[in-house]
Amino acid sequence: MRRKFLINILFLLTVSILVKAFWVLGIDRTVQNVVGETAYGSYFSLFSFSVLFTLLLDMGLSGFNNRAVSADPTRVRLYFGNVLLLRLLLTGAYFIVTLLVALALGYEQRQITWLLILMLNQVMASMILWLRSNISGMQYLFLDSLLSVADRLVMILICSLLLWGGFAGGEFRIEWFIWAQTAAYFIVMCTALVIVVRRGRVSGLKPDAAVLRSIIVTGLPYALVVFSMTLYWRIDAVMIERLLPEGATETGNYAQAFRLFDALSMIPVMFGGLLLPIMTRGLASGESIRPLAAMAGRMLMVPLGIGAVTLATIPEEILDLLYASPAGSAVDAFRLLMLALVPAGAIYIYSTMLTATGRLKLLGSITASGMIINIVLNWILIPALGPAGAATTALVTQTLVAAACMTAVRKTMTTVATAARVLLYVLMLALTFGAGWLLLRTGISWTAVAAIQLAAGLLLAFLLRLTEPLKSLKLLTERHDSV
Repeated sequence: MRRKFLINILFLLTVSILVKAFWVLGIDRTVQNVVGETAYGSYFSLFSFSVLFTLLLDMGLSGFNNRAVSADPTRVRLYFGNVLLLRLLLTGAYFIVTLLVALALGYEQRQITWLLILMLNQVMASMILWLRSNISGMQYLFLDSLLSVADRLVMILICSLLLWGGFAGGEFRIEWFIWAQTAAYFIVMCTALVIVVRRGRVSGLKPDAAVLRSIIVTGLPYALVVFSMTLYWRIDAVMIERLLPEGATETGNYAQAFRLFDALSMIPVMFGGLLLPIMTRGLASGESIRPLAAMAGRMLMVPLGIGAVTLATIPEEILDLLYASPAGSAVDAFRLLMLALVPAGAIYIYSTMLTATGRLKLLGSITASGMIINIVLNWILIPALGPAGAATTALVTQTLVAAACMTAVRKTMTTVATAARVLLYVLMLALTFGAGWLLLRTGISWTAVAAIQLAAGLLLAFLLRLTEPLKSLKLLTERHDSV
């Protein structure tokens, strides 16, 4: 299990960092600089709003499907037609509920038009996730890794032509950015559909009422987890736009801080997405998942933590580097969001363990509690602190959910990281942050500070034995485990 995970995560991280870094820093950032904070803020708020009710599109089907197919790949043929029919019905519910809430909130006609396109994009993105859950469940992890970046590759191509290729015929408009996403999702969705039908040997669509009922009942706990996590990850932008007087502009300012957080949080998401099918298959074979979880935790948390505290030390410099007109209100939000990456990483390790072992009611209660705390804190802090209030809420919510997930795993399964190792990890982060803070006051360039800080963090990780690269290298050279 560990060698399979190690090889596939290294490939996935390589392609994802190359593609998604260019998407975030080359395309998404450029679009915001070109169209301005207000236009991009309106888009970002509507995009976040379109995500809020994606629970209705999936109802936990992707998570349920991944776990079920990983345990028995022949279930693709049994579930495919039933889940496809159910998803088509859920799409109608998603459109109705989202539009009704949008109208109740007083969205204007132009906003509704944008929202409809963004909702279509969410339908296709959700369909891609479900199709990929079949592919990864069948253990075609290389194909799944390629599909995970395929939509961004197509978007990069289209947006590059519009931004720099002279195809726009005028100033770039935010609507083109939305339509580029639509085209990319459609192409990748069709590609993934062909792969699932061929590799899964799906010969026809045969809905079965008993199977449908079983899928719905089993998928409900997944639905609660997905809905809760989606809400407390995405509702902040919507609440900023609705609660503040200059809502669209402040949302654009928050997007400046959120962009890098959103991009870097994809690394824990990738770890979780790859861990789930491998853990589920291992459990079905009677293997322990603790060694895999411990290795994945070390691989993820050490570099993520060091990178997060380094970025949190130099928020102004990073925002000046990224944006033509960085907002002052984005600085504090950026620092807090970078720190929130640390608990976010822990959540994806421990919540995946709970999911793989079927402890979804417990995980659902944790994430639902996090959702409630997030909404209440946002309601209080956004009017008082603006974007920094939303970032504070994110840090508090992620920390509480991470602590609850770690406690749940320790009480119901096993101890992955002892209290002593957690304290050593926190000490490493504090010393790394302190080193950067002191170096900034010496007057040397911020790039030199960042480089020294990263090196100091890695040195501390080695000295405190929080990372073991030689063990991973030895694991890579072994031949006995299929990938």
